[in-house]
Amino acid sequence: MAEIIKSFQDYTLIETYVNKYLQDYGEKYKFTEQSMAFLFFVLERIFNLQEDESYISITDTNFITRQNDYKKTDFPHDKGIDSIVIDEENKIVHILNFKYYKNGFDKIKNKSFESSEIPKIKDILKDIFERTIPENANPILKERIKEIFLLQDKNIRFTFQVHFISNLYKGFTEDEERVFKSSLYDDYQNNVEINYILIPQISEKLIEKNETINGRFRIEGKNFFEKSEYGYRALIFEMSAKDLIRITSNDEELRNNLDAEDSEIQNSEINENSFEDNVRIYLKQRSNINKNIKNTALDEDESSKFFYFNNGVTITCNEINYLGKSNFPVELLGLQVVNGSQTIHSLKEAFEESMEGFEDISLLCRVYETKDPIFKSKVAEYTNNQNPVTNRDVRSIDIIQIKLEKELQAYGFYYERKKNQYETKSKAKRIDSEKFAQAYLAYYLNMPGEAKNKKSIIFSNKYSEIFNDLLTAEDVLFIFNLYQDIENKKFELKKDKPYLTHATYYIMYFIKILNKDKKSKGFISLYNEALNDIEHIRDKEKNILGDDFSDAVLFRGNTPKTYLSELGRSIDE
Repeated sequence: MAEIIKSFQDYTLIETYVNKYLQDYGEKYKFTEQSMAFLFFVLERIFNLQEDESYISITDTNFITRQNDYKKTDFPHDKGIDSIVIDEENKIVHILNFKYYKNGFDKIKNKSFESSEIPKIKDILKDIFERTIPENANPILKERIKEIFLLQDKNIRFTFQVHFISNLYKGFTEDEERVFKSSLYDDYQNNVEINYILIPQISEKLIEKNETINGRFRIEGKNFFEKSEYGYRALIFEMSAKDLIRITSNDEELRNNLDAEDSEIQNSEINENSFEDNVRIYLKQRSNINKNIKNTALDEDESSKFFYFNNGVTITCNEINYLGKSNFPVELLGLQVVNGSQTIHSLKEAFEESMEGFEDISLLCRVYETKDPIFKSKVAEYTNNQNPVTNRDVRSIDIIQIKLEKELQAYGFYYERKKNQYETKSKAKRIDSEKFAQAYLAYYLNMPGEAKNKKSIIFSNKYSEIFNDLLTAEDVLFIFNLYQDIENKKFELKKDKPYLTHATYYIMYFIKILNKDKKSKGFISLYNEALNDIEHIRDKEKNILGDDFSDAVLFRGNTPKTYLSELGRSIDE
């Protein structure tokens, strides 16, 4: 196990971000403690939740009592569960236990995660797997657990990930962790995974940054082909697996060392900035594709055939430099691996296990020289077709996104093509592209349930319906302001109408139906009429389902749409 470097700088880096989240959210959500800001910070930065999604997920009693003016002494327990994130698309339930310490670096640097949290987690997992809602749990925690059960009743088979999260460097002691995991696996087999999110993991996430990656390698023999036309240039050739690992390493000298020793390559680390323009993320060895790549590289008989079994890699760069026709060095400036992240990471893992046979491992490599962001984006998108993809980052360099960003700047707003792109700016002036698209999906595309629960379609099959040449900054601001107005109403009424926490996108949808002129301004006045429709639907469903009713489940699906004719509404009104 690698030694943990206990950096004071990492500790203060996290504290600085926590204080920023305290400034952004403290007044709105009625808290002054860093520990509560830490909840939002981790949920947004590590789990990539939007603000409203973070709010819904929090089950911490201290937080909930602030929102509803409850007396803490009269309020049931959170059972040690501070947040439950239900990822229906990926069929994962994340169970989060937070601890934040403000007593200084010297006090925490050798401290382990409190083992007193273990029985609490075991109890809640026992309740979930036995399908029991604990009577002494607070109502929000009960609602989250009930939501899990109702989704399971719809034949969704969840896996569960328990995350212990803190501004510490150490998790449980080895003995505590071994006994804990053993008891879990005995009871729940492979349905539960235990993770730590501590200072090293959080710091690593925070310091991710853009970096220009340059690298040099040698093309052996004459197996290469160059094509140049329309202002683009391509070089296609056979590349050594070791060279591919080397030019994507985090060591600049190593990337340019044509005569590097195998041990230097083996001891290097992959530079993740080499994959910033890649559509997908590396999925470790959980994917069968990645496992097969690694196993092929390690197989004594199959490794020499790797070239024939693998699709190869695709690289874009700003400039290709080379001279010669045989055994010549090639220099790539500003390289980005846009297809092949899994291949490179899997090869690196295989190389770390055994260097034997790697002399015979090569693969097809395609390099495209261009500074055209649209062309790079299309290459990244079109050459990926194996594992599920994460499209937001690659869409962020779409010319439509860039134009929206520039146009909105003229209005005094910061359009975030990438998440937290303008995190130093006022939160009130930041417009997140994903959050805008969710609201657009609900209002213009009549998909409020999908807006809440199937965000992956935004930057994939629904992208061109949302983002196209007809979309202007005014359209974005119209949707953004409507969404903000509805969110503000939610907070005004949350004590009397707590179900509004889940209903924002459906309220947008009903306002759209009630409104005749789709472009008119100021029609938050239609809010009350939309609210009446929502309450009619909710009351009907509650009477039908009884104890099986859940606001969260109702508003993440399409059931409310079935009431349109009963309400005398139609989408074409």
